[in-house]
Amino acid sequence: MNINELTPTQDWVDERKNYIGGSEVAAVLGFSQYSTPLQVWMKKKGLLPPEEENPIMAFGHYFEPVMAAHFENITGLKTRKLSKPFVHKKHDFLRANIDRQVLASRSFGLESTAVLELKTTTSQRLRALDGQPPEEWLYQIQHYLALTGYEVAFLQIFERDTCHFHEPMLVTRDEDLIIEIESKLVEWWQTYMLDESEDGEGRRPEPINGEDALILYPESDSGKVLEISPKAYGLYTELQEVRSKKSDHMEQEEFLKTKLKDHLGTAERLVLAGKNLVSWKSQTTNRFDVSAFRREHPVFYKQFTKTQSTRRFLCH
Repeated sequence: MNINELTPTQDWVDERKNYIGGSEVAAVLGFSQYSTPLQVWMKKKGLLPPEEENPIMAFGHYFEPVMAAHFENITGLKTRKLSKPFVHKKHDFLRANIDRQVLASRSFGLESTAVLELKTTTSQRLRALDGQPPEEWLYQIQHYLALTGYEVAFLQIFERDTCHFHEPMLVTRDEDLIIEIESKLVEWWQTYMLDESEDGEGRRPEPINGEDALILYPESDSGKVLEISPKAYGLYTELQEVRSKKSDHMEQEEFLKTKLKDHLGTAERLVLAGKNLVSWKSQTTNRFDVSAFRREHPVFYKQFTKTQSTRRFLCH
């Protein structure tokens, strides 16, 4: 097996600027925890570099054949890796590079060809979702079902930290969701990718989190002051109200926590019928004493001090 064949080529990375792929669907719709509509747009416009492959992504690519082989072994079904993406018949900017195609086999209960999506993750992430697959995976799979025309897909999950294979999950085609996803993807592409201005960038999606804002405006202009607009003042007063309510809730939270600690006393846990509800355990941690190190080894401290620039948001 040639490892280089398992990693994306530069041509493939460059071509991704011309379409929305399955792994970008949730981000474009605003449902991804790893990316945003603005970040997808900036990468496609060349304003942000493509995401560099990290060790976890590399592992996912290298481990794909193993996961596909495991799926075949436990289901008896055969899979096939395709060399070309599926392209929407009307909108060629909607494409699907599926991990594997599952061949139909009536003897094993599969009446028609299906999609096989292979995912590696951690047990902690799945526990945080009560054992359910992340929402962005399901959007990706429905996008694949839309473009392939298939009725079902299999989701094979492998936990990297426990080396545990989950049972393949069957995902059926949701026509209403597919129509909704396609409509929003088409609108997004036509709004932000085709509507270009003189500078070639056109309209851009609005920032939706602090990372987006910092990408757009990484540095402040020293001494620059703006008179607030009525719209911005409305946002300011709304933020102040939210912070006031948050402060009240935090005080109430601290009050209730203190009452429960008083109830615990020297006990470590509160339980109900054997189920843990609250714990308050003693623990020891080791922390690096930066102040002492700077005092005793000023030369080394200066040598290994790194200056970083960021922007701090304050609401007075």
